[in-house]
Amino acid sequence: MSEQREAGRVLLVEDDPENCQAIGELLAAEGFEIDPFLQAEAAWNALVSQAVQPDVVVADVRMPGLDGVALLRRIRARFDSLPVFLVSAFADEELLSQGLKAGALEVFPKPIHGASLVRAIRRAMGAANSAGDRGGETHDPS
Repeated sequence: MSEQREAGRVLLVEDDPENCQAIGELLAAEGFEIDPFLQAEAAWNALVSQAVQPDVVVADVRMPGLDGVALLRRIRARFDSLPVFLVSAFADEELLSQGLKAGALEVFPKPIHGASLVRAIRRAMGAANSAGDRGGETHDPS
């Protein structure tokens, strides 16, 4: 475990408190700063208001209210280069396909293989940093 906290900031959206805590602890142990949310709508509001400024988003697919795919679509419309990963306990091929089509970099099945998620996040952050971009906001006419 690294004492440094410079790995990047992750917006974590997971409606199950235990899963949110477990994923958050996993990522924190790898040096990431975590902004955890139990509701996608609250996470979206924090993102839009710039209360959080993540380098990457990790969101559950199935949540009450605003689900992970709908959150992803909002993020793509407003923050087009912000990397988003989805996680799901459901092996619903249609849902997974929707997530990828909406712009998720990857959809991870639960239980999550921690090392794979960490590698993917680091890879996405490295690509965004080399492009000199941190989830640049695009013009949203709405």
